[in-house]
Amino acid sequence: MEQPSTLTACAAGHTVHYPAALNTLAQTGTDLAFCVACECQQVHMITILDGALPLVVARGGLDLFDRFESQGWPEHVHVDEAGEFSYRAMEPLDLARFLLE
Repeated sequence: MEQPSTLTACAAGHTVHYPAALNTLAQTGTDLAFCVACECQQVHMITILDGALPLVVARGGLDLFDRFESQGWPEHVHVDEAGEFSYRAMEPLDLARFLLE
């Protein structure tokens, strides 16, 4: 089983986990985004753009997750031994438009 990737998501030092396979996928030129919650009850939007390191680009409450879901970006599901993990594929300017809203 491939170990999940981890990312420190907030100033309190909480980490979030996601499939390491997403890092590999992003290296093929696919821009990815996903939302996860951490222990401090915040939702974090994370991107992996063009193979770069994952980055928390937005934080907030459940309204952030709702905004993320409403974008209409194609949803993909990674399935492995740990279960299912949902992420979205983005076009090059999608993130900029999202952050301007």
